Amino acid sequence: MTHQPDNNRRKLIKGAISASTLAIVAASGLLLPKRVLAHWPSDAFTAATVEDALLALVGDAEVVDDKLVSFKVGAPPSYAVNGASVPVEVRSSLQNIERIAILVDKNPNPLAMSLEMTPDIALPFKSMIKVAEDSEVIAVIRADGKLYRTSRKIEVDIGGCA
Repeated sequence: MTHQPDNNRRKLIKGAISASTLAIVAASGLLLPKRVLAHWPSDAFTAATVEDALLALVGDAEVVDDKLVSFKVGAPPSYAVNGASVPVEVRSSLQNIERIAILVDKNPNPLAMSLEMTPDIALPFKSMIKVAEDSEVIAVIRADGKLYRTSRKIEVDIGGCA
């Protein structure tokens, strides 16, 4: 004897109850998108230059070129076959890191990613970014009110931004 119809009915009822509960909570105002979604720095992501993106993202701060930030981009580290998927890795021995930003100088929008750090996040940080053409990729870490900046040149065969 199979219980397939009973299992399907249970899944349907469970889904309907979940959806109706979420709808009631959303309608009551307890669940507002502004409270649920993370902060999105739209001015930084739509900036036309690296400097404008940094200003919109972290404001005025002392910029320090420092060896406390280690940065690797591409595989091998200065070359990427496809700019749509370029690996980046940020390492640092800095304490009290508040934010990490990755910028690509020649992308249509230079800010590729921004990460607000919490004590639960540990470095190294690895991710993938898009690179439009041969460019400078910049890693910026904000820690204790200072910006630590380092960069690498990357060559790409196929651009990753349209």
